[in-house]
Parts: sequence; structure tokens; C-alpha cells
Amino acid sequence: MEKIGGMPKRRDRDSQSQSPACKRSRPAPKKKHLYLVLDDWEKGYSIRKIGPDDTLLPASSGSTCTDLQDLPEPAAFRFAAPANSETIFAALGSNIVIVSSSGDHTTTEAPNPTLVYDTAAAALAVGPPLPGRLVSGLNAAVAGGDAFYALTTLGAGFPVALEAFSWARCTRDADEPGLPTHEWSWKTVAATSPPPFGNDDDTTVVSYAVHPDGRTMFVSTRVAHGGSRRGGGGGSTYSFDTTRGEWRRHGAWVLPFRGQGYFDRELDAWVGLDAEVPGYVCACQVASRSGGGGTASAPPESDRLEDKLFCKGGEEGTTHLGATLTYMGDSRFCLTESVALEDGTGDGYMARVTTFGLKFNRKGKLQIATSHHTANSYVLSKRMSSFYPVAFWM
Repeated sequence: MEKIGGMPKRRDRDSQSQSPACKRSRPAPKKKHLYLVLDDWEKGYSIRKIGPDDTLLPASSGSTCTDLQDLPEPAAFRFAAPANSETIFAALGSNIVIVSSSGDHTTTEAPNPTLVYDTAAAALAVGPPLPGRLVSGLNAAVAGGDAFYALTTLGAGFPVALEAFSWARCTRDADEPGLPTHEWSWKTVAATSPPPFGNDDDTTVVSYAVHPDGRTMFVSTRVAHGGSRRGGGGGSTYSFDTTRGEWRRHGAWVLPFRGQGYFDRELDAWVGLDAEVPGYVCACQVASRSGGGGTASAPPESDRLEDKLFCKGGEEGTTHLGATLTYMGDSRFCLTESVALEDGTGDGYMARVTTFGLKFNRKGKLQIATSHHTANSYVLSKRMSSFYPVAFWM
């Protein structure tokens, strides 16, 4: 892991050269909050807002997983959704994008609109529905740059398309006084070739990440019953350059994390939930954009955190259901777990929120930065067994 952890730290030279007058004139930075998306409402979802100094306790304070607190009231936002709908959430700047897929576009039922919750303004915008339905196996989409990307299809036997959701200029022939010049819209991403994987039940998207260039997405897929994730056995990794519209295959290997991986500039690595051993976080080198065609690249080197972050199942009367990871910037992350309580506490579930920092030691091993390690558990109601709480830092 010398290659991952051995990169020198980057310094902000511009801030060192600024005069005191310049610093005094700079507005105070906006204080960010943690937004928890939960399925705790009988009619749909709610978003709870947690302040940076609210109730998050040092992990070394002696509290256990089952020391429960109540969620902040009232909810910052609620919206209704059927329990059987496929809904995903993603961050786009200070916005939480909410995409629902009805799953069947052959019926006369009106498709669900795309919702955009602006956390800075506490306002809701309504955008057009997703063109098609989400590809099976893609439980979340990639947000890169100024657009939110999702793989879609019109159904079995139809090809897969990449759609981009963004705040774009209106498509009217000419601007009219008094009418808005921009709107939220979906647009099919032009590509020199279709995505190199289909929408059949055998191929599943298992991990993805955005390259530091801000325009290239890496996607790993796996074929059912294809053997080991890291080895050959049915796994492949591709990249898509959103500027050039080019897909590339990088080799018969998959990224070491499951779901989304996040690039941290200080670590110079992608970070995500380890795909092989549940409960751990891993980091890997950023994959090279070169390769493709007849040249397959080697999988990036990776390292797994020695400390297990998930709640201990069984020993504390809990059963772990699932978890999501969120990037908070500056090598800080938030792990949000969905846990069932076996003693009937509260509504029978809890959301465990753990924030932590990461660093590489002198030997290049991934470690927790204890000064940023906090944890808290919240009483939780659930109505969908397949949904796990999602957190956003904005």
C-alpha cells in the first residue's frame, strides 16, 4: 500500500499568500448538515436534518449501539411513495435528487416525476420523469460534475441507455420575458457505442466511482454465479468518458468496494464499503483511464481498514440489515446502518450513524483518524425491508 498512502499532502498555497484584509472580507463558510433519508413514514420517505454539533458523540464515550436517541423533529421534508416503487437518492451540489422508477412503461399509468430537494433553500422542484426504468441491479446512480447519471431501459429485450439529469437551458426556440431560462431535464447521453453490458438478469452493476477528472465514470459488473469478485470469474470493469461518449473495458476484475466509491484528494484514493468482508471500509488506487480495446489493465491496489465499523450482531441484541457510506470531504466519511433490534426497543429498528476520518500511516496502511470518530443510534421505524437509510452531507 505504499503507492496509495505515500502521496505527499497537497497544500493550499493561495490561502497562505492572502493578506489579512482579504481574509476578513471573505464570507463565513456555510455550515453543513447531515441529511438522513429514511423510510420511517407510513406513506413514504422523510428527510431528517442533523446539525454538525447535534448529538453525535465521540465513539470512545462508552455508548453502545443500543443507546438510542430520538430523531430530530419535525422532518425537514416528506414525500409519499408506494412501498413497491424503486426509488434512489443522490447528491447533486446542495440538492438531493429523488428518482422513482415505476418498472413498467407498457401501462397507461403516469410515470413518477423526478423530485429535487434544495437543502440550501429548503425548497422542492419537480422535474420530468425518468425516461424508461432503472436497469436491474443498479441501486444508486453516479453523480459526476454537474449532472446525475442513471442507466435505463424501456424493458426486457431493449438496449440500455445512459441518461443525464441536470439544470440545463430550456429547449425553447427563443427566450421569452418573464419565463425561466433554465429547467431540470433528462437527456440521453450521446455515445459512440451502447453500454457494453445488457439489462439481463445475469449481469449486475456491483460498484462504481467517478474519476478525479470529473468526467469519467468507472463501473464494475458481475455475472451471476461468476465466481470470485476480484478475480476473473465473470467480473469486468468499464469506464465511460461523458465528454467523448466513449466506453472502454479495462479488464476481467471488479473494484474492491460495493456500491459507490468516493474519491478523496488527500488520500489520493477511492474509498468505499469493502465488497468481500461486510463491516469494513477499503481504499484503492484510482484506476487508470488508459487501456481498453485489446489492452486490459491490471486491477488497482487496495487496502482494508483493520477496524470493523458495523455494530456487533447478536452480542448486543442486534441484527445488521444493511449500510450505506457517504463522503463528507477532507478524508471524513459517514457510515449509516440499518439495524433490527431483537429486544423490541422502540419500533424494532434503529439507524446507527458513525462519522470517522481516514488516513494512511507511515507504512501506507489505512487507519481511522480518531479525532473525527463519532457515533450515535436513533430509534427508527421501517416500512420497506429492501431500503437502507442514506445520508448526505451538504
